[in-house]
Amino acid sequence: MVMQRQHSAKRQPKLGNAKQVRWLKSRWLWGLVATCLLLVTGSWLFYASANQPRAAAQDRVTALAKSKAKLTSVSNFFVYHRDQTYYAVAGIDQRGKQVLVLVPNHRNQVTVIDQATGINGRQAIHAVQDRQRIDRVLHTALGKYNHRLVWEVAYLDRHATVNYALVDFKTGKLVQQINL
Repeated sequence: MVMQRQHSAKRQPKLGNAKQVRWLKSRWLWGLVATCLLLVTGSWLFYASANQPRAAAQDRVTALAKSKAKLTSVSNFFVYHRDQTYYAVAGIDQRGKQVLVLVPNHRNQVTVIDQATGINGRQAIHAVQDRQRIDRVLHTALGKYNHRLVWEVAYLDRHATVNYALVDFKTGKLVQQINL
């Protein structure tokens, strides 16, 4: 009989056990919240530091375009990487004309292009779609290739392969196709 009492005494919960369980659950919950906050903060810091050179280039090129090309508003920013890196902004100048401003990397040389003298990014995409099947456009960018203005169209095909097409700014003809 003594054995039964000891055995049944083991089955009875200890006083304060419910408090311990609640304390452990709240500690686990606060640990999870802290971990999530660290992940979100770390991800944001990583993104901000990775995007910092692009943001600095955008600020520099936008300021140049506003001061040298007399842009009153900027609607787009493009980054083009081939033989040389070019940055471009699209916007409206003080006469109300739609223009593109092209700036080579690390130089303050500004080329102002009247948008009406060539095709725009959407028309460049359509020029590529006439020859290739595009599942998703990744980006378009204005730059120079062999001393002529081109639109670079980066896209995924039906096999999810990244492809690049260079389209002549003035004629809309395909200049180069790169299939990776």
